[in-house]
Amino acid sequence: MFLNDSVIDAIHKALDVASFRQNLIASNIANADTPGYKAKHIPFKDVLMLQNNDIRLKTTDKRHIKTQEDFSYLIKPDNNDYLVKNDKNNVKLDTEMTLLAKNTILVNALTAFEKYKFNQYKDIISASRNM
Repeated sequence: MFLNDSVIDAIHKALDVASFRQNLIASNIANADTPGYKAKHIPFKDVLMLQNNDIRLKTTDKRHIKTQEDFSYLIKPDNNDYLVKNDKNNVKLDTEMTLLAKNTILVNALTAFEKYKFNQYKDIISASRNM
């Protein structure tokens, strides 16, 4: 927690989820021609559930420090059978590129808001030095 600021913590959590979503979308795009691959998505409603701080941590060894957040439990397969191609792949490249653009806009907005919050702290510190 940064200076007990829950807004900064929420922004960091949202950026972590957006980064995970970016990787998931990139994986869907990379597997667009893989036979039998089913697209995966993170439903927005599931991301909203993170507000109760129910973040599960991923460790592969008991000696690991538990700091790496694992959002894999948010992944839901896209079971739209009516969109399946002949090779049983249901990735729609247009949809994935749209999701990628939306996620990029979200990341840009979150980082701009985080910069704004840090500038507030900078202004407070500068004002207190001038007193």
